[in-house]
Amino acid sequence: MKYSVKGFDKAVAYYKGELRGLLKKGDACLIEIPLKNSKAFYSVAPLSRAIHELKADVNLFVLDGRSHSLNALKKTWKVFNGEASKKRNALDEFITAVNRKAKNRKFIHLFKQPELFIIASGKGFAAGGKTMEFRTGWFRKRLWGKLLATCRRILEQGYALKKSEKFSVSFELMPTKKDLDLPFDDYIDNFSIAYAMALAAKKMCRKVGLGSSTSRMSQLEPMNRISDLSTTLVGCEYEKNIKEPVFNKFKKLSKLMNYRVLKPNDAAFGIHGKGYGGKHFFGLEVGYPTPNRKSRWQSPGQMFLKPFWYTQSKIDNREPKTRYAITGTLPLENFIRTCYIDFFKLRKLDDAIREIVKKGKTIHFRGKKMKQGRTELWLDLTPVLKGKSPVLASDIEVNPSTPSESAQIFKMKSGRYGNFPGGEVFWTPHDLNGTYIGDVVINVDQSYVIGSKKPFVVKIRHGYYKVKSGPAKILKALTKRKKESRKLINLYEKNKSMPKSVINTYKKNFDRVGEIAINTNPKAKLSRYLIETEKIARMMHIALGSGYEPNRETTYHCDIVLNCPRQKMDIWVETPKGETIWIMRKGKHVV
Repeated sequence: MKYSVKGFDKAVAYYKGELRGLLKKGDACLIEIPLKNSKAFYSVAPLSRAIHELKADVNLFVLDGRSHSLNALKKTWKVFNGEASKKRNALDEFITAVNRKAKNRKFIHLFKQPELFIIASGKGFAAGGKTMEFRTGWFRKRLWGKLLATCRRILEQGYALKKSEKFSVSFELMPTKKDLDLPFDDYIDNFSIAYAMALAAKKMCRKVGLGSSTSRMSQLEPMNRISDLSTTLVGCEYEKNIKEPVFNKFKKLSKLMNYRVLKPNDAAFGIHGKGYGGKHFFGLEVGYPTPNRKSRWQSPGQMFLKPFWYTQSKIDNREPKTRYAITGTLPLENFIRTCYIDFFKLRKLDDAIREIVKKGKTIHFRGKKMKQGRTELWLDLTPVLKGKSPVLASDIEVNPSTPSESAQIFKMKSGRYGNFPGGEVFWTPHDLNGTYIGDVVINVDQSYVIGSKKPFVVKIRHGYYKVKSGPAKILKALTKRKKESRKLINLYEKNKSMPKSVINTYKKNFDRVGEIAINTNPKAKLSRYLIETEKIARMMHIALGSGYEPNRETTYHCDIVLNCPRQKMDIWVETPKGETIWIMRKGKHVV
């Protein structure tokens, strides 16, 4: 082990002992620490595990100076718990308007302040009248210089982060042992990546934010109430001039509470692990309207990013506010190896493959015959050839200097979204037929390794798929994910928080293949981590569910990676003139 598990467990036991009597099941806990206090930051790992084992929720704010978001929450709690006043009356009117729209009284519960505040100082954590020690004896700093250099490379080449910008980082807290499906060391490495990214950004931009909150194990669970309220405030502030009763009431409240300081970040980086953020009450019950009120967003994050594959992005004429990229819960070694690369050089390789795909009338994928069959796919590229469907790349997509082919084709003001590590050429298939044998990794609610002896076999007809076979554990997880995703669609439809046209789009695309991709990152290696394996040069992947074009989205997206060298994959394009252009032969790139 890279870190002392025994020492970590002792720290967890210490914090649990200190917190007993202060927290109970279902409580919310807010932790506040300064960015410069590294001991406090790493102590949050065992502290968050302790809180989760007590069955309470955590919200972490790591502060680089003043936090408008945290201050807004504190003011809101104070007013909600205070005596009658203009502010309290305005808040009550807003809550009442939301209750009427939602046809229930659940919204009011978001305004209950946290049961426990934990504040870090130079001496330790102050909580409930006692002081708890920082516990970091189990931790050691690893590969720190290389990690900082990697973060700078991402921020410089990947984001082109500017001095005038605000940047935020989110990451995974420590789950309970029961929910610890990845190695313990990976979660601790995740803390280091988040902290290094924040410190690197601090030297490059105006303001940095770092934070996290408790994840949910189901899409249908509500968000923790602190995150839910914070999300509502920033979303409604952006929407306060929409002419609807709910936003009219919020506009009045905003003026009294000075919520105008709540602004989206210019750029953000997220480290994703197992689980989900949970249902956002306001988005599910009310929705955030486009200015013309012809459509609605389900979260401020969607609204600020304006992804090019969302129908709402075409309807909403506002400029995107945030560019966003993600990584997975990765070991430091994997993150550094795959992300400390020349992203501009990677772009050239991706562009070479993109140009070949754009010339094709059809593209073919054919592997060797295996016990479970063979991968053999045929795809009509006519939409690409006619310039109606983009061929995309994941490399420097959150760098504003990179032309947005999607925005040009679909004639919209859309935002920038990417992955680190990058390295894939991908597009949304329209008429795809054949069989796909996934034999590396699949992501459902997390990454699952697929063994070569029992691969994940998918049959595809005109772009719609049926899973023929696969490991029982993965099939069970996928069934659960799809069941919950259907329930979400039904809830949106029942609440009328989005237009019928979008609901119908979600339903139509529910059993479609949303993505097909050729991987290109030369530094990525075979591992259990989807975010890395879906980038390995000489491999490929498809995704079930949501696609990357307007009118192709739905409520889930599951990537499945195929080992091209093992399957001796041939990939070739046929042009309208009958010319054959090879991309891969026998599992080796020829581009």
